[in-house]
Amino acid sequence: TKTFAQLSIGLAIFDRNRQLALFNPSLIDLTALPADFLSSQPNLLTFFDRMRENRMMPEPRNYASWREQIAELVVAASDDRYTDTWTLPSGVTYRVLGRPHPDGAIAFLFEDISAEVSLTRRFRTEVELGQAALDSVQDALVVFSPTGKLSLCNQPYRDLWQCEPEQSITEYCLQDAMLLWRSGTKKTKAWEKLRHHVFDMNPRDSWTAELALNSGSVMGLRVTSLHAGFTSVLFEPARTSDGALVPVEMMLG
Repeated sequence: TKTFAQLSIGLAIFDRNRQLALFNPSLIDLTALPADFLSSQPNLLTFFDRMRENRMMPEPRNYASWREQIAELVVAASDDRYTDTWTLPSGVTYRVLGRPHPDGAIAFLFEDISAEVSLTRRFRTEVELGQAALDSVQDALVVFSPTGKLSLCNQPYRDLWQCEPEQSITEYCLQDAMLLWRSGTKKTKAWEKLRHHVFDMNPRDSWTAELALNSGSVMGLRVTSLHAGFTSVLFEPARTSDGALVPVEMMLG
């Protein structure tokens, strides 16, 4: 009991008769259920029904089947397979686990993961924003790690080379990209120079080159050293004699 009292996770243990046999202070904080109510050893259905009334668990879609839902929850917990995430109207998110306990009892654990969920959402939003910004760049851009693994690329790169690196079954690397680049360009020393640049751990100067495409047009290549040994490879679009951009579908022929 002393150990349970120090847990930040709310704990509720129901005995074989499904009466609340043990709970810790965190359960009071997380469920907003009164201590005297919990001390009265309510049965499992009454416990969850009070939580529903307090809007401390998701509202059932069909209240008529409420008892059936609770029964299914109990069976899942008894089989050690109840894990769920509850997003409450207040914006709080709980991770709820149901586990079998000795002598036919069941233990439910309630953990507030709101901060974790918020951080994950914020990180996902930042990643999506960064990708959107990258996709807004008109030139085709791809970045490789010091080990030659694909780090990121933008939509113009996918359109130009007609590929989806992120959907590759194996980890997409510089070698895979070079096979594609070589197939669309005439022979050049730029690819070997680029390979040495990516894998060179020493300070490296950025450089540019021109690529003769199989279609007969010319495309600019710009290789830039980034922080921590990463390398960005940018393909600048070919232009006609009057300075107009050559459409992507015409560049590689």
